[in-house]
Amino acid sequence: MQAQWVRLRELRVILYCAMALFVSGYAFQALSFSMPGLVQDWKLDGALIGPLLSSAIVGLLPGYVLLAPLADRMGERPIIRGAMLGLALATVVCILAPDVEMLMLGRVLTGIAIGAALPCAVAIASRHGTPRWRSAQVVGIYVAFSLGFLASGLMSGWLVPRLGWRAAWIVTVPVALLTAMLLGTALPAEKPKARIDRPLPALFVPRLRAGTVLLWIMFSIGLGLFYAIQSWLPLLAAREGLPYSSAVTATTLFTLGTALGALPMIWWADRIGPFPALVAMNGVGLVGIVLLGVFAARGGMPFHAAAMLAGIGIGGGQKGTIAAASLFYPPTIRATALGWALGIGRIGAACGPLLIGYLTLRDFQGGAALLCLALPVPVVMLAAGYMGRKYGRIDSTDDDPVLL
Repeated sequence: MQAQWVRLRELRVILYCAMALFVSGYAFQALSFSMPGLVQDWKLDGALIGPLLSSAIVGLLPGYVLLAPLADRMGERPIIRGAMLGLALATVVCILAPDVEMLMLGRVLTGIAIGAALPCAVAIASRHGTPRWRSAQVVGIYVAFSLGFLASGLMSGWLVPRLGWRAAWIVTVPVALLTAMLLGTALPAEKPKARIDRPLPALFVPRLRAGTVLLWIMFSIGLGLFYAIQSWLPLLAAREGLPYSSAVTATTLFTLGTALGALPMIWWADRIGPFPALVAMNGVGLVGIVLLGVFAARGGMPFHAAAMLAGIGIGGGQKGTIAAASLFYPPTIRATALGWALGIGRIGAACGPLLIGYLTLRDFQGGAALLCLALPVPVVMLAAGYMGRKYGRIDSTDDDPVLL
């Protein structure tokens, strides 16, 4: 009976962590689907589109590197609950924003809240369940983040034409508040028993140093690709003359692909290990990006299929990288490690949409801009292959990594 109660509690914790990721993904993506209406309504200057789309990405950085590491000292419960409350407040700021400056502030606050929530949710989930399936579990709950993106596209496609470009944002507020309440009932209030006084320097002890640097590179490139396509695909499709419905369909299929990418990632990781699986998934993403650029001007089924294929590769690779990082580091520094990896990844994530914005200002066609995103993918494949050779199957033991 006691074992069943523990198992039920673990399932509740994992479900509520998935809810936190879901509402975070929903809130993050909602602006992209509102951009066509926002640009038209506010007569927004083209030079402001990139910074506005990147404002939440910039906000993620302090959330990742300043707030999330506090979970290794204070426990995850107050950090992730506070992040959900902050997300609701930031969304209200966005809904009421009278101009682009206030909207940017609201989006930065949104990013800070999401940045505090994500590493905590992953760190919590990685401690629950049987050791063999913890990697798959992390990949699985991170699917909720992609499902939040997908739900944002579906809700925007329904609400925006009827109620205006802000309408879909309202959903975030009650869901974030509910998640904060549920997490309070499921997570223990006590602080972690085992702590490291200086978790950040522990990321660079001899055994972890090379892996930390390579993971930071992989996070930067992977997140840059993800946010560049996710944020700009609706506008790039519109610039190619495709109708709004086709742009939304392509972006929604890309988002669906990022969720479906978890399935081959889990399958490959279980059979060949996390790092070789990352090489394979990024190879799929490379093919998808190239085809997306080739078919951008034509639209139709090939363009939509390429969007989904790119999403499968990029999304599966992103989730696999997070799962690999959660296995690579011990629990005592896991929230700090994930926060900093995701935080450093903001460099690429912020540069991705800005790069596409720069290319469009230079009169690059949408397809050519997308093809440019394929260039850094082989770097991720090489980094994952090297880590596979150096560290082997990090999921083959129940023991935590040794800080030596």
